[in-house]
Amino acid sequence: MLDVEDLRIELMTERGVVRAVDGVSFSLGAGETVTIIGESGSGKSTTAMGVLRLLPEDEAVVSGRITIDGHDVAADPRAAARLRGGTVALIPQDPMTALSPVHSVGGQLREAVRLRDPALSRRAAEDRAAELLTQVGIPEPRRLVRLHPHQLSGGMLQRVLIAMALAGRLKLLVADEPTSALDVTVQAAILDLLLTLQEETGMGILMVTHDLGVARLVSDRVHVMKDGRFVESGEVEQIVDAPAEDYTRSLLSAVPKLGDFR
Repeated sequence: MLDVEDLRIELMTERGVVRAVDGVSFSLGAGETVTIIGESGSGKSTTAMGVLRLLPEDEAVVSGRITIDGHDVAADPRAAARLRGGTVALIPQDPMTALSPVHSVGGQLREAVRLRDPALSRRAAEDRAAELLTQVGIPEPRRLVRLHPHQLSGGMLQRVLIAMALAGRLKLLVADEPTSALDVTVQAAILDLLLTLQEETGMGILMVTHDLGVARLVSDRVHVMKDGRFVESGEVEQIVDAPAEDYTRSLLSAVPKLGDFR
């Protein structure tokens, strides 16, 4: 589904060229979850945006090979544009700012549905939007579609964004810190939803996170990133239970732990 080989991303800045991603390689198959984990500034989100070819072309130079569903999007950025929204979708980092504040939730979801299938009538698109909201666990979808984003909680907005992603014939979902803006209880519900949808659809998930707890719950394989490179890669059990690198151990030690109650 996704094969990345020797990916390099150079960003043009006022201070010169910065190599934000320096020769990373990984793959992801149908039904798998691969997680890129690291601290802020490590290059993990830049890697995800590079894979989707969402970085500004006049500010970022992408090289290497990125094959999505048989299409080399590194060689042909237009192929990435054709895949996005249908075969491939993104869940952005902050659900509170990802939707237009001046349009209803239903209008935005209906637009996403009709972009995937322009032949749908308005009524059919509304029915499909309600069906998607039901699929992601939102009660009373016909009422919710009339609301605006500011009237919904962060967890509900994240579910709406997942519904938008599912509007296409999704094979690859890129989730960029999908739970970082949510409280712990809602985080667990969103992660459980993603895993349930993965079982139902067989989609692959590329997860980007700084949270090893999230990685432990959802991942098949983990790549630990520092300064634009993978410093350790392996099965999730090996990375979490027996890390080989000091940097990975530092990330593990930063996870809060409950002490004894007295």
